[in-house]
Amino acid sequence: MLFEYGIRSVYLKGTNDHIMMAFEHKSTRGSLSFHVPLHPDKYRIQGLKVSCLYRFLGSKDKDKWPFFIRICNKTKGVTWIYNPLVYRIPKVDEDSMWISYWPIGNILDIGDKVKVSTHAEKGIMVSKCGASLVYMGDGEVEHEENLENTTMKMKEVIGGDLSDFEVSRGVYYLCRRDFFKSTTPSMIKRWFGDSIPYIGKSP
Repeated sequence: MLFEYGIRSVYLKGTNDHIMMAFEHKSTRGSLSFHVPLHPDKYRIQGLKVSCLYRFLGSKDKDKWPFFIRICNKTKGVTWIYNPLVYRIPKVDEDSMWISYWPIGNILDIGDKVKVSTHAEKGIMVSKCGASLVYMGDGEVEHEENLENTTMKMKEVIGGDLSDFEVSRGVYYLCRRDFFKSTTPSMIKRWFGDSIPYIGKSP
């Protein structure tokens, strides 16, 4: 399991239709949108779980970390773009699944419009994605919640201080690789121009 910025990620080999079908919102493309629905008062939103089915088509640039998930709360004007430090590169034409959990329940309210999208540069094809809200009952105590309450007090986690990662108002680019690289992927440059603050920085 990979844990960065409060986001937990796991990668699975092959296609698992049972996992994908379990997601509340699904798309046969690399993006989807939904509105946060009504839910019983005794439950609250804990976070968002996102799935992504992808395959490697073959590329000489496979080590240039081209894979992103972008979550945008359009109602509140907040966007997180996450580029994981590591991810599974399958064999050519082999499917893999990326499942991630985002502890953003405190930033999701009933009626909010949320867009989830995946972005990959040359060599990776995304065929499906899914998203589901994760709820917790009032008074319910779980190890996962205790972990989140602890991490929220830290810097560099969703819900904590991400000011160093804010590339424009309400937009956060979560990526540790740029601390050690002097170049930024062309996709990020198209989004933000030259405003990424880590370009040219050394560790």
